[in-house]
Amino acid sequence: MKFSAKKLAEKGQGAWIVTIEGEEWAEAVKKGKAKAAANLEIPGFRKGKAPQEKVAQYLTPVKYLNSAVQSILEKAWDFAKEQNSDVQPFNSPVPTPTKISEKSCELEFVFDLKPEINIGEYKGLKSKELVKEEFEATKEEIEKAIDQYRERFALEKDKEADAVIAKGDVVKFDFEGFIDGEAFKGGKGLDFRLVIGSGNMIPGFEDAMIGKKLGESTIKVTFPNDYTPELSGKEAEFKLNVKEIKERVLPKKDDELAKDLNLPNIKTYKELEENVKVQIVEQKTTTLKNVFVNKVIDMIIANSKIELPKAVINKEIDSLYKEFEARVAGQKLSMKEYKKQTGMTDEDIRAELFDDAKRRISSHLVTDKVRNNENFEVSAEEINEKYTKLASQFGLEVDYIKGSILPEAHVKEEILKEKLIDFLYVNNG
Repeated sequence: MKFSAKKLAEKGQGAWIVTIEGEEWAEAVKKGKAKAAANLEIPGFRKGKAPQEKVAQYLTPVKYLNSAVQSILEKAWDFAKEQNSDVQPFNSPVPTPTKISEKSCELEFVFDLKPEINIGEYKGLKSKELVKEEFEATKEEIEKAIDQYRERFALEKDKEADAVIAKGDVVKFDFEGFIDGEAFKGGKGLDFRLVIGSGNMIPGFEDAMIGKKLGESTIKVTFPNDYTPELSGKEAEFKLNVKEIKERVLPKKDDELAKDLNLPNIKTYKELEENVKVQIVEQKTTTLKNVFVNKVIDMIIANSKIELPKAVINKEIDSLYKEFEARVAGQKLSMKEYKKQTGMTDEDIRAELFDDAKRRISSHLVTDKVRNNENFEVSAEEINEKYTKLASQFGLEVDYIKGSILPEAHVKEEILKEKLIDFLYVNNG
């Protein structure tokens, strides 16, 4: 294979050109012919069963050369990435065959060029917003985490016929919601199963059920202001028909619970408490670091000179728009319905996403530059330690995680991200 690169400056794009010829291309053409022949649909014959003379009649160069390109595309891209070109892609390329024949193939991988960045200082930054805190796990937090473990072994038993609903009970019921006497869309459920206190319903709904008995009753709930536009802030009356009330019985907090959980190196309740305490502190510290580092990145962006081509920003807006569309769909609304209810147009939504798109791209450029400047490396030992930790955390074999869940490249990238966060956290504030 041969490689060359070029810049399409007027478009803010670049291209990697890979030429495949000789035996390598001849082999790809051979494979392309075999694959195209196997998929040919010839009248009067089943796929792959037509005689050679019929196959030759229907097998056009367009069909088998296209198959040949597909068979070698990934190999050509990997070859291009190994060339350490000065022309570097910022996003996924669009591959296009520009010259193709029986003798050779020229592939052009077109991509947006990485925007220019003249990074500002990224060490020794100070601000009243950059605060580092030391965290502890409270007794309440430890109890709550252990209760989540106890939930795994919870038993349910029917309460007496005249018993009332209490926090922690499991209730099966029908419900229908009304606003100003009119039933509203999505406000009805049959044989709905709910753990009281789980927070699965809108705020106030589960609390209002506490004290209710079997049979019919009503409760009133106000929808939160950040709910779907047609229900936001409105008071609703729900008619309930409670069919079952079950008490949940959790196991005792003792050594037997610790053993039943089958967690690595934990045999006693005291060891379980200590393990939970460590996890809570780690989670709090990770959250703090991420918030802290995001503030650092914003400061670096403000002190850097970054030129973002309009095309790059627009592509990022496209990506953010799709994410926004998914969130709207999660509220059981189509974009058409959302725009009708809010009075917003596509242009309005994209305009609101503009700053987020710029920040996301700028953040990527800044962190990429810091990583390259500091030349973070990941050793085989660090990768193995990460796999061992994950195996212990999830109770799985290391080989299974490597082969079926997280390839080594993903683990390496995760470790690099952790090193970057640690670096920016330690060297600022």
